[in-house]
Amino acid sequence: MAFDFDVIQRFYQRLAERVSAAREAVGRPLTYAEKVLYAHLWSSDRPRPFKRGDAYVNFGPDRVAMQDATAQMALLQFMQAGKSRVAVPATVHADHLIPAKNGAGLDLAAALDMNREVYAFLASASSAYGIGFWKPGAGIIHQVVLENYAFPGGMMIGSDSHTPNAGGLGMLAVGVGGADVVDVMAGMPWELKWPKLIGVKLTGTLGGWTAPKDVILKLAGVLSVKGGTGAVIEYFGEGAASISCTGKGTICNMGAEVGATTSLFPFDSKMAAYLRATHRANVAELAERAAQDLEADAEVYADPESC
Repeated sequence: MAFDFDVIQRFYQRLAERVSAAREAVGRPLTYAEKVLYAHLWSSDRPRPFKRGDAYVNFGPDRVAMQDATAQMALLQFMQAGKSRVAVPATVHADHLIPAKNGAGLDLAAALDMNREVYAFLASASSAYGIGFWKPGAGIIHQVVLENYAFPGGMMIGSDSHTPNAGGLGMLAVGVGGADVVDVMAGMPWELKWPKLIGVKLTGTLGGWTAPKDVILKLAGVLSVKGGTGAVIEYFGEGAASISCTGKGTICNMGAEVGATTSLFPFDSKMAAYLRATHRANVAELAERAAQDLEADAEVYADPESC
């Protein structure tokens, strides 16, 4: 069963209407990234054409994720907001303060001893404000999010640069600073410059000794460490559909290394299979029914450069 299923269900109930309104306002077919962005416009904002890389736009993300190193200041700031509970689903993951030196058992024990006060604060503050807390040893934030919280078409911000890992499950997930996280947890809009778009068409399939990481390493060689700055990288094509969900996550995770705002893949059968394998068949069914809005419009795939 998926966490916060009511949030996911409400999102899919209004997705088609929001995408249709955006398409009408823009007057052209939409890419997948654009559909997700328009579907998450702040409640008081109307869809209209936004200039890529120029217009500042307010959004309402579906959820927030924080790791233990950055969550400390974020929670201290949130405590000053005068709120009794976070406005959107949020989680804290105690993973970054665990050293990698002597093996899992010894490293975890050392972290528990060294960071005892930090973990106690994070656990108590999370409990007080309705935030999920994944204790030390419970898993790496990005994998926990992919296995439990990410869903196709959703929007998430996280206080870690590799938050885009969730793009492997079709989520527009952006790494941000603690102040942005606090705003969203307090019920305020999240402001982002409307991103530029880089489309990457993948053809064929991986073969031999190749792995999904080779895809992003090749792209990094093309774009350099700053070639993706201010842009969403959207993958598509039969090659994209052939890569596993976790493989897609690896590619999106490393999009941060080219400076991209985030990266994502459109919904496909590999994502549906992954959702079912991680006990979220109910989410898979909703996504399958909304599949036409969880990928770019057909006209975009027919002529990508026109968009």
